[in-house]
Amino acid sequence: MSHLKNNLVFSSLTILLVTGGSLGLAQSTHNKVSSQKLEAKNVNQVSNYSGDIDLLAVSQPTTPTTNNGQINSAFINRFNNAVILDSKTNQFSINQKTLPINATKLELTELDKLISQSNVSLKQTILEVPKANVVQDGNSVVIGDSPKTAEEIASDSQATLITIYHKGKTYLHTYWWGTRLGVSRTLARKIGQKGVHSAEAAGALGLKLPQAAVYCSFISGVSYLIGTALTKTPGGIVFNFTAGMPSGGVWGFEWQ
Repeated sequence: MSHLKNNLVFSSLTILLVTGGSLGLAQSTHNKVSSQKLEAKNVNQVSNYSGDIDLLAVSQPTTPTTNNGQINSAFINRFNNAVILDSKTNQFSINQKTLPINATKLELTELDKLISQSNVSLKQTILEVPKANVVQDGNSVVIGDSPKTAEEIASDSQATLITIYHKGKTYLHTYWWGTRLGVSRTLARKIGQKGVHSAEAAGALGLKLPQAAVYCSFISGVSYLIGTALTKTPGGIVFNFTAGMPSGGVWGFEWQ
């Protein structure tokens, strides 16, 4: 990732998050995401998607993303069964046989773009973390700050009570459409103390600079949205961003 790209990320982050502020800070419940159940987070509502969906209900062409950059839930439903994850390469690809027969050029172009961007990010991240920290969860990949964290997130064994502050976990849960980033209270406070560009913050995230600085900037930006300094955050946080960040948008903030 070039120095110029990082500068653009840092300079555009505040604008991105402020414009995304219209989403509000309503919280939603985090459910396990797998090839049979995919969750698209929205700060105003929660919708769960099953592999056993009514094809007639999602057979019509739809807009890939909303105006704020969030992935359209209907788009996820419509193409989720057409995306597969190679367990050996941890890369997403399209199964041409299961694509909707009436898929539009716009939809296929956006699908291709999202998958490509997710693959690039996922490949780079996996190269930087211990192999034991990477766990395939159905049609998605969990990268934790430890093997235990990765297993817990993949098996959905962590306790998530959004009405109570928790220390939380640090992890990246990547899908073909984007990533869900969990940040523990400890890490959030360390980033706040050391700075988003610091080697200490990057090391705590388990990634190398400059990629880690991109994630740290997102974390810092979310703290701005919620009006709480990272050094004083009462609990772990979690949020989504669409593949191709930062232009893809940040959405679905909640406490862990």
